[in-house]
Amino acid sequence: MTIQAPSSANQLALTLEQFVAKAEAFLQNHYKVGSESEDIQKILKAIADLRLDINNEALEAEFELAQEKRDLLNDCYDSSWI
Repeated sequence: MTIQAPSSANQLALTLEQFVAKAEAFLQNHYKVGSESEDIQKILKAIADLRLDINNEALEAEFELAQEKRDLLNDCYDSSWI
């Protein structure tokens, strides 16, 4: 049995699930007792964090593609292949 890193799609789903949980908690609290400035700041921070997480995932995916391309080019120019 091998351990595999979670795919970027799985990581995105997990990130969204965590955000949705925070958003639902905010909404439930808002409709029960209203929202205070502190509550609003927390949800705005969660939104900003979500955006950063998603941008990081895109950057990581780009990096992985660039790394794979570099590895393939290195293999292509490797003299042991000839």
